[in-house]
Amino acid sequence: MQASPARAYGGPDSTTPDEPAWLALPERELSAVFLTIRERIYDFLEDYYDREHLTRAGDWMLALEPQADEYLVIAALMHDVERKVPGGPALRKTQDAWDDVTYNTAHTHRSAVVVPTWLLVQGAPASWLTAVAQPIREHEFGGSPEGDLMQAVDSISFLETNATLVARWVLRGECSEEKARQKLRWMGERVRHERGREIARACMERALEDFDRLMDEQG
Repeated sequence: MQASPARAYGGPDSTTPDEPAWLALPERELSAVFLTIRERIYDFLEDYYDREHLTRAGDWMLALEPQADEYLVIAALMHDVERKVPGGPALRKTQDAWDDVTYNTAHTHRSAVVVPTWLLVQGAPASWLTAVAQPIREHEFGGSPEGDLMQAVDSISFLETNATLVARWVLRGECSEEKARQKLRWMGERVRHERGREIARACMERALEDFDRLMDEQG
């Protein structure tokens, strides 16, 4: 994956972080097990359709919270991977609301089982296996401070990487243009995390512009 240039979302005195480089790490000591499992996650995600979104979620976790616990970065990188495992819940894009509680609860709770199970096989610390579950369960609606942070990095990374994916839904007949725009707006407007909210709104506006351009190009 290629590095993305940094972009300032706030003014010169803003505490809002710049857009992080791809796969960036903060200048702090990180454990060998974290670095090893992080690389294994990238390998695991290589054939996943939404790997860029998950990769950027990890990047944004460290941009918003450079001192975030290692398990939070791991949780961000894997929060949606239940969709990589067959047999999970399905959202009917043409009719179900994007904030459908039944679907989103099933999705987040399944990921909160899939991720610790995968981490166990990788030899992750036992403390991670329980610690990742709550922020993963809360990544759609937030709730706790960690859940709000997870929701923010989920929204920001989705909006940064997935305007093309959302346009593809329309072109494949999976949902209408307006329903697709609603998805982008929901991802941008739902964010509870104070610092993340400003960035998510900026990413939402850019994603909507990119989406409209892609729709126009299709005639």
